[in-house]
Amino acid sequence: MTFLVTVILSAAAHAVAGSHAVNPIGTNQISVQLGLLFFFAAAASLIMLLDSIRLAPRFIAEENGQLKFRALVQALDRPGGEAVLIVLIAAYGIGATANLVEFYRIENSIWYDSLLWESERDLFMFLLDQPANVPVFWDAIYQILWLVVFLGVAALARSGHLGLVAEAFCAVIIAFHLTRYVAIYFPTAGPVFYKPELFDLSGTGSAPLIELLRDYMAGRVPQNGFLPGTQAFPSLHVGLAWCAVVIMARTWRWTLWLTLPWFLLNWLATIFLGWHYAVDGVGGIAVMSAALLISHHLMRAATRTRAPSCLPSKLP
Repeated sequence: MTFLVTVILSAAAHAVAGSHAVNPIGTNQISVQLGLLFFFAAAASLIMLLDSIRLAPRFIAEENGQLKFRALVQALDRPGGEAVLIVLIAAYGIGATANLVEFYRIENSIWYDSLLWESERDLFMFLLDQPANVPVFWDAIYQILWLVVFLGVAALARSGHLGLVAEAFCAVIIAFHLTRYVAIYFPTAGPVFYKPELFDLSGTGSAPLIELLRDYMAGRVPQNGFLPGTQAFPSLHVGLAWCAVVIMARTWRWTLWLTLPWFLLNWLATIFLGWHYAVDGVGGIAVMSAALLISHHLMRAATRTRAPSCLPSKLP
């Protein structure tokens, strides 16, 4: 089902972009696939490292006190090839939204930042004047989103919950495309682009990325598959964090004690850094919730279609 959703939404994005569409098979797609595969491999490796530390005492030889390294490695659970395939398929579906971003960049000329800024000006003035306004801190939280998301995905994959992994990635693909369509019809750049004088992000990873996006929107750098443009509403960053919260809680309810505070910090990070208005987070939650619901029903329908019938065959 993840493959089918990827094919349909990618073809639709290519058709909408028309003459602005990027090459469907090229460096753009490969770069996105390699990027997400790297995050998945890093997350899986980190989980295996922590697991090996936990299990190491069981593999200490009594006779000489040495670690039975090979036996320890063999005992570790690893995500299988199916999980890697799901990541690659999802990466293509995500990368295909570059077509919609190109359309957004070239065709939009009316922006609605003034509307959102006027409604949230007091909130920003209050937050930016607080001691908690430490851009380096918020940027660290903002930048590790994908790693944390993939930690959850890798944990589910190595625990044998491949169906849930596929469902999560299917929802992410749908959410990526939905947010791009919403942005096309309600374009907003974001506070850091609308009121740049208020945000001093010196020394953060966001600062060069903001400059890169300014250059991209001005047509000075080409689309590489990763560039989202200055799309503020709805916040896909908040949406992805929400996806991790929901998917993890469906298997391990106790993770809410960790994921909910992390989710709220991510939302605050998007505001403190000026990437998003507060309402963008509400939009991101709404879009991702809808995507998760759609994905869940699609996966259930696919499972029912594949399930063999339990009824006896009719006798002639």
